[in-house]
Amino acid sequence: MKKFLDRYYKYLRPLRPLYGWFIDARRRQVCSKRAEEWKSRGYRGAKLDVCGGRNPFNPEEFLNVDIVALPQVDLVFDITKRFPIDSSVIAEILSVATLEHLRKPQVHHVLQEFFRILAPRGVLRISTPDIEAIAQGILDHGDLDVLNQHLFGRFKSEETEDLDLHKWMYPAPQMISVLQELGFVDVERIPLDLGMHDPRLNYLIRARKP
Repeated sequence: MKKFLDRYYKYLRPLRPLYGWFIDARRRQVCSKRAEEWKSRGYRGAKLDVCGGRNPFNPEEFLNVDIVALPQVDLVFDITKRFPIDSSVIAEILSVATLEHLRKPQVHHVLQEFFRILAPRGVLRISTPDIEAIAQGILDHGDLDVLNQHLFGRFKSEETEDLDLHKWMYPAPQMISVLQELGFVDVERIPLDLGMHDPRLNYLIRARKP
């Protein structure tokens, strides 16, 4: 079935307004049920994909958190506020292409919340654009369209939303230092092998709560 959809998707995509409501309704139903089940357990042992939005990472395993109630979002809340989750209950957090959309004080708040809600020995993985690699790409006369998108965010139209723009980025060594200062241990940069985003212009850092 998947091979069939992949082959004919370009023909089916224009028809989505006719059938999309059914798919979206089904996704919302699945996400609502999954969220309620985890809420009843106090989210103990849950894994979070922070701001997965329309493209959640491994939804069978991770709960998709976002500020917008998109069809595939499990938990809807503003990560720049205190998370509606108890302390020391989450098993793993994945944050991909999220922190660069926040101001520096908001980044620190989110990282503190990550530490708070993670259970002992819980794992955090963070991926953001690599500002050092972007700068080197500019010096090397790389593709300016690609480099500017990573530096400033995706410009969709004159109505591009503020949440699409990039506002603050740490180079990888500084991100490692910040996480260590917050109390994380075993903090290290690892290969970006998530199948998401260009590994030449983005980094992935893994850390653990002691």
